[in-house]
Amino acid sequence: MKKQETMKRILGSLVTALALVWYMSTPVFAATTADVTVTATPSFIGISDNAASYDFGVVSVSTNYTISESYVGINNTSTVQTDHTISVTTANWTGGIDWAHSNTATAGADTVGLVSNNSTWGAGDVIVESDIGGTPNFIYENCPADVDYSYGLMLVAPTTFSDGVQKSVIVRVTAVAG
Repeated sequence: MKKQETMKRILGSLVTALALVWYMSTPVFAATTADVTVTATPSFIGISDNAASYDFGVVSVSTNYTISESYVGINNTSTVQTDHTISVTTANWTGGIDWAHSNTATAGADTVGLVSNNSTWGAGDVIVESDIGGTPNFIYENCPADVDYSYGLMLVAPTTFSDGVQKSVIVRVTAVAG
C-alpha cells in the first residue's frame, strides 16, 4: 500500500509540475495595439440673422427712431473667434429722390444716418457707415466661437424731404476671423 501511495504522490507531483511548466510556457496575452482618436475642427466662419427686413414706417423730419437692441438676432456658427462689422451696402437710400447715407449719422436735407447697438442705447452705440466711402465699424469685436447676439438700429431722419416715396437700404453684418 505504501508503494501505491508513493506512486500516487509521485504522479500527483508530476502532474502539478507539468501543469506549472505548461502555464509558465503559455504566452501572456497583453495588448498588442494602442489606439488614439485624432480629431480636427475646421476654422469655419458662419453667421446668419433672424430678420429679413424692418420698416420704420412713416417718419418725420429731424427725428430719431429706434428698434429694440434685440430685434435682429445674429446666429454665429463660427468655430473660431470672429470680428463682426456693420455697414450699409450703398452710399444712398433708393426710392424716388434718393437719400444720401451719412457716414457720421448726421442728418441733413435728404441725408439720413443709422446707428446700431447690441447692448443699451446710449452706451456702445455704433455708427453704421457705408461700404462705399466709409469704413464698417465693429458691432462685436472678438466674438467668441459659437456665441450668438442681437442688435437694434436707430434711424436719424433727414432734416428735410424732397418727396414722399419710401426709401430703402441694405444693412450688412460681416464676420471675419478675429
